[in-house]
Amino acid sequence: MTAGVTMPKIKPNSTSEAIGARIKMHRRRRNISQKVLGKHLGVSYQQIQKYENGTNHLSTATLMKIAAFLRMPPGDLIQVDERKQITSGKDIARFAKSREGKALVQGFLAISSPSLRRHIVGLMEALSR
Repeated sequence: MTAGVTMPKIKPNSTSEAIGARIKMHRRRRNISQKVLGKHLGVSYQQIQKYENGTNHLSTATLMKIAAFLRMPPGDLIQVDERKQITSGKDIARFAKSREGKALVQGFLAISSPSLRRHIVGLMEALSR
């Protein structure tokens, strides 16, 4: 690289952020760390963070490898819902500050059983479909 030349930053887009959020959700649901997923893909956990944040775009091949590792159809990671989805950190933060968001988060955090929490998340996802 030539001195004084800077590479333009690629800004995340809503599609990359949405796919990354779904990868993160399914990875966490299966209790798989970023490090373990990264090792399987041959990349660092920092790269997994970038995929999950939508900072780095995923190739189709990488998306297929992630879906296979998570034992799910690739379509579940790229599914686009017609309804508005809360996928960005700003949307989540805005919701968490609302009255309903605070009540939901406080109630969820009061549940000590990880198994019960996973069931509640699954129920919420099923209800939102």
